[in-house]
Amino acid sequence: MFKVRFHLAQGENYMKWQIKNHLGEVTYYDPEKVTLAMYKCKLVNQKGTAQKIYDGANKTVCAWIECGAIRILNPSEITENKVSYNPRVQPNWMMNNQIVDNIRFNYLRTSGRGVYFCPVH
Repeated sequence: MFKVRFHLAQGENYMKWQIKNHLGEVTYYDPEKVTLAMYKCKLVNQKGTAQKIYDGANKTVCAWIECGAIRILNPSEITENKVSYNPRVQPNWMMNNQIVDNIRFNYLRTSGRGVYFCPVH
């Protein structure tokens, strides 16, 4: 199992994809240099923490993507079926104006700093 999130803490890995494996080992990837292909995914959201951030509290880690497998690919551009998360705007994972917290997807992919649902891969 892997946990994937966008790293927003200041430092050398600021604004990179963070991948943590089941052993707790962490790797970072520049979103302009790679595409992450994620398989058997679940969009995890800690709703209480997200609501506090939405209400004005300081940001802290409250959401990530759990996935069973990841492949690192060359960068590619995708523009449809964007999955988004910004607890300052909406304290939920969103896709096509629908809340998708805890929804499972067979395949998600990154493109730049975005995450996208890809029905066919």
